Amino acid sequence: MIWIVMIIAGLLNFASRFVMLSGLAPAKLPEKLEEALHFVPIAVLSAIIVPSVLPGDTGSVVFADNPRLPAAIMAVVVALITRSVIFTIAAGLATLWLLKWLVY
Repeated sequence: MIWIVMIIAGLLNFASRFVMLSGLAPAKLPEKLEEALHFVPIAVLSAIIVPSVLPGDTGSVVFADNPRLPAAIMAVVVALITRSVIFTIAAGLATLWLLKWLVY
């Protein structure tokens, strides 16, 4: 059963890439689809970052004694102000390192 799922997933992956490169698909996507695709990076990054910020050693959500949470909040604030990925990463890492060095 797993082989069938893997083969189908591979064929769907290949088909989705082939259609875009072969010229079969329209040159411009519909506006509603383009608007929806703007939310994909936000959703993916949220799904990656949130689980790494909140869980503690036991796997439960920890708000107290969690240096990653204030660092993540600082990174969000810097991202909203500067709209720069490099400044956001630098501010988040600097905050995390300072909190681990000074407090935690």
